[in-house]
Amino acid sequence: MLFNSTVFFLFFAVFFAIYWRLGGRLRAQNTLVLGASLFFYGWWDERFLILIAASTAVDFIAGLGASGERVRGSDLRKAGLYLGAVSFAATLPTIAVSWVWLALTGAFAFAGWAIACLIDRASGDRRKLWLLASLFANLGLLAVFKYFGFFTQSFIAAAESVGFSVNAPMMAIVLPIGISFYTFQTLSYTIDIWRGDMRPTRRLFDFAAYVAFFPQLVAGPIERARALLPQFEARRRWNAERAGEGALLFLWGLYKKTVIADNLAPIVNAAFASPSESSPAFMLLGVLAFAVQIYCDFSGYSDMARGLARMLGFELMVNFDLPYFSRTPSEFWRRWHISLSSWLRDYLYVPLGGNRGGALATYRNLFLTMLLGGLWHGAAWTFIVWGAFHGGILAVYRALGVDTKIERARGSGALIVNIIAWGVMSVLTLIGWTLFRAQSLPDAVVILDRAFRFDSLRTMSDLPEASLALSLTAPLIIANIANRFFGTALKGLAGEARTAGALPALARFSVFLTLLCSVAFLSAEGQQDFIYFDF
Repeated sequence: MLFNSTVFFLFFAVFFAIYWRLGGRLRAQNTLVLGASLFFYGWWDERFLILIAASTAVDFIAGLGASGERVRGSDLRKAGLYLGAVSFAATLPTIAVSWVWLALTGAFAFAGWAIACLIDRASGDRRKLWLLASLFANLGLLAVFKYFGFFTQSFIAAAESVGFSVNAPMMAIVLPIGISFYTFQTLSYTIDIWRGDMRPTRRLFDFAAYVAFFPQLVAGPIERARALLPQFEARRRWNAERAGEGALLFLWGLYKKTVIADNLAPIVNAAFASPSESSPAFMLLGVLAFAVQIYCDFSGYSDMARGLARMLGFELMVNFDLPYFSRTPSEFWRRWHISLSSWLRDYLYVPLGGNRGGALATYRNLFLTMLLGGLWHGAAWTFIVWGAFHGGILAVYRALGVDTKIERARGSGALIVNIIAWGVMSVLTLIGWTLFRAQSLPDAVVILDRAFRFDSLRTMSDLPEASLALSLTAPLIIANIANRFFGTALKGLAGEARTAGALPALARFSVFLTLLCSVAFLSAEGQQDFIYFDF
């Protein structure tokens, strides 16, 4: 069920009407949100509901245990009943072929109950044990459903390269949509409790609604529990102006997705499908088009998620902040996929030691953080190398003190320094996107060799596809430049801004009507999945 599909609009219209018909009845609203979220997620494959219910049940209990509070029998029963009910509902439509899933879930639930009892009876500080249980459960889900096949194939290939024949077990596992997002979200909840940054909740339905919140369930933003969960515990009243702001933000995201990203997709697909057969100019156009496509696709989803949430009385974090204006790698990651980059900083880079162990330790921690961040994006060597590339340039920029030198630039030379820094960072970003999008590492080498030639840019203007790409991206470029240099007056126009209410009512209506007409008449034919649905 895509945000840009007819079935979603019908689903949301019915849900929206019932949701606000409930008025200020908080428990009823939250229950409806949970039910709608499970229905939304189960639309792809109802069996995936078992995994999100398991993650929810585990971290609900682990959060209580990690706080130092005693896990009550009633808490275990609530979590078990929730997991059992969702699992039964998920397997019921295909019970004849899904009994294995039901059996596995039952075994998982029993194992969870047994572990909980063992931890409860353990002597000494049990808080760390509960944290480890959360880490094991969530990272275990990722290991099995996302990385098992990749590491198995890599092991077989490595063994065969040195002359060994290996018959390792292989499983045809479908990647559950959004699993990387909701597992990170539940993990941060337990870790924050263990650190003492928040208190756990005993309201299972509120916690389950937070985990499964359908506007941001499958592609983020990765919301921290301490920011979003309290919003489920606060009364929400209808606000027409707020709903209008949310609708405008949703429409801006829909425009970026259907008009820009989806219309650029054929150019990108053609260029990366056969890089050795594409001209250098077309290859460079494909790389540039992908940079725009992935930005519009993912930031468009984030804007739609924020818009939907705002219409329901929730506020999600800003996930993109004009990233292509960045002058350094560290600035880029403060602006791109902010919810993930800040998550990696707080839960990986800092625990590794951050910048506390000296220069070499800092470079190591930066590299490892981005390497694992690349692996998070997908089970492929291209993503790993992409993460290593960004970790490497972060370390190099830190070692050379480039960030400090740019900030210290003053006078007439400051403009030149900033332009050069932006140009260099733009090239590095394009190299990174090439690694990210290429179907294999050998393909990436070919693309980089052909796209980044001196004559590629000069001859690209002769391509008819270049005119199409420029016409599609021109409104986005204008909006982003306007937001960058006139952001105070034009907040909300470019989607990354924190509010859509800064524009006068007439201006907002004009923007809304323009976007609506653009989506209606300029959207690409057919529905395209969001790129980050694969992660």
